Formats: sequence, C-alpha cells, structure tokens
Amino acid sequence: MRRLVWLCLAAVVPAALITAPAVASQEESDPCADAALHCSQTVQAVYVRGMTRDEVRNLPKAPGDKGGAVMPADTKKQPVYEYRTLANCDAAVPDSVGEDASCARALNSCPEDTIGPLSRIWRRTMVDGRQTAPWGSVGLTCHTDIAPGARPTISMADIKAQFMRTPWAKPQVSSQPAGKVTLVNLATFYQVGWSERGFEPGEVDSSMLRGFNVRIRPKLVGFTYAFGDGSSLGPTLSHGGVYPDGEVTHVYRQRGEFPVRVDTTFGADFSLDGRTWDEIPSTVTVPGPVTAVTVREARAVLVNE
Repeated sequence: MRRLVWLCLAAVVPAALITAPAVASQEESDPCADAALHCSQTVQAVYVRGMTRDEVRNLPKAPGDKGGAVMPADTKKQPVYEYRTLANCDAAVPDSVGEDASCARALNSCPEDTIGPLSRIWRRTMVDGRQTAPWGSVGLTCHTDIAPGARPTISMADIKAQFMRTPWAKPQVSSQPAGKVTLVNLATFYQVGWSERGFEPGEVDSSMLRGFNVRIRPKLVGFTYAFGDGSSLGPTLSHGGVYPDGEVTHVYRQRGEFPVRVDTTFGADFSLDGRTWDEIPSTVTVPGPVTAVTVREARAVLVNE
C-alpha cells in the first residue's frame, strides 16, 4: 500500500536565528509550513536535507565570524558562540528535562547517505562564561557526526540493525491430506503456523539501545510458498487453510518426494515511548524449515472376488 508523505528541503538562514520549529510533525496537515523550508510531495519518503557538511563545519565561532575563524584570543572579554545539537523533537530544547529526547519524526527524516537523526543546531552567545543571548535555532542537519555539541543518540541505522537482529518466529507449513502424503492430480491444501520461539507479527520485542527503550513490532509483508517441484505461490498474505475452504492449494503432476517450505517477508513498526508507532523503512525475508511431502500415484486395480 502506497502512502503520501512529504519531501522537505531545508534552506539555511544564517543571518537570523529561527526560534520556531522548522519541521512540523507528520500528523499535521502541513508538515513544512515554516518559511525556511521548500516542500514538495512524493511517495514513500520523508527527507529533510538541511545544512550540508560544509555549512555545519563553517558555523561561525563568534559574532562577525564568516565561518572557519579561530576563537578570539581573549575569550573572557569577547563574545563567543556555544552550540548544542539535539534531535529535532518537540521536547528536545537545551537545558530542559527533554533535552535528550528522541522521536520517530527525527529518525525518519534523513536520507540514507547521512548519519542522522534529523537534528536542530542551537546556539547561544557567551561572554566570560556568562550567557548574554539565549538559545536560538540556527538550522537543521542530518550530519550529526560533525555537528557541534552533538550528544550520543540513536539513529535510524541503529533501529534497522536492531530490526535485523529480531529473533523471528519461523513459518511452519502443514498440508492436507494429513500425514504429509498426497496423490498425483489431487489438490493439496497448505496452511502456515508459527513456531513457539521467536516473534510473530503483532508481538513486541523490547530492548535497550543506546539508552533508549526500543520496541519493535513485526508485521507480515507476505508469504512465498515453494512447493518443491519448481512452482511457487506469492507473495501473498494468506495463511492458507484446510479443505474445502483453504486458499492455498497445489496440484502435483508426478510422484516423488518434494521439499516444501514457506518464506516469510517481515516488516516492522518501532516505538520509543511505547505509545506512538512508526514504520521501519526496511524488510527482511526469513526462510522457513523444509517439510518433505510425498506424492504417490493411485491406480485402479480390478479384483476377482
């Protein structure tokens, strides 16, 4: 299912401090209402480019600095800038209780060629260790590895890696007629169940990651049934079923023993607060165990009674 989302390209406005959030949440009707953003619609992507690596490296160190200057010789008398880089979340404001907050919006907003998460660079003016101008927003960036005053935080790459480490439940296939034996030219019904161990769709795997309680909830993207004779069915969301209403059937045209399995493609949602869930932009396919199905050929025999 395709969903309409937003592509947002952030323009940097270094001449003035932007105190209003530059990216609204995805639940709002216009997530790019701020004048500092240029927005267009796309499908299955939410990206905010923000400040480039060069722009982040060349942030001024003091008033009047055009970028790249050294610190003033006498910092006790001259004003200098102090920077702090926090995740672009509503609660993440310098010197507040939510300063170290993270959120799905920030994790989902950076292109894959950046570190992320989408972060806001804050700046204040200091003279001799005293604040002379309050914190204000300089701009947004996904280059948190070089952003000044950045804290260790979680990224979408971390979430994806944890998703790949999820101990998945294995799809186990059963067939009817029972006993893993069927006949040539007879419709054989297949059904998928889950192993007792591992996480199946809808269950929640909870773990600590870089100090955050990350919950991952697998969801089914599709089954692919491999019937062992070179034919397959899927991807499909059907778990199959038993005679006469099962949706997944196969007819073998020759006798023999065939290795049948079901491969499952998982997606997942994640949550950092246990309440709000957001999609992980990744999938993984887990092969199921092989079940040997024997196909026999029935022949009519005349009996003299």
